[in-house]
Amino acid sequence: MMPLSSEVAPEAPEANDLGRRARAIGAVAWGSFLAACAGTMFFFAFISPDDILHGFPEEDRIDHVGVYTLGFFGLWLLSALAASIALYLHGLFGGRTGNVPRGSRHGGGSAP
Repeated sequence: MMPLSSEVAPEAPEANDLGRRARAIGAVAWGSFLAACAGTMFFFAFISPDDILHGFPEEDRIDHVGVYTLGFFGLWLLSALAASIALYLHGLFGGRTGNVPRGSRHGGGSAP
């Protein structure tokens, strides 16, 4: 039976709706991953793993794939740190005001 036009079904919260923190973590992780991909390609286009491993003894060296992997994860960690700091500063100085009403500087209440 079809509901009448005046009957509106109550909206249920979406099961896939993520909170603000989960979206922020996803944005930091995905953005830093893409930055690490681009950074790894750019870095290793100009620097060979042999140049990095030149100072290590032969028995302590890892293969080229290991150098690429360590470089990628290092750049991913660095870009995730930078994105996290930017997100923190945006929340600190940007739009997040908590429960303070708009137009109030000191958290509400009447000024003397």
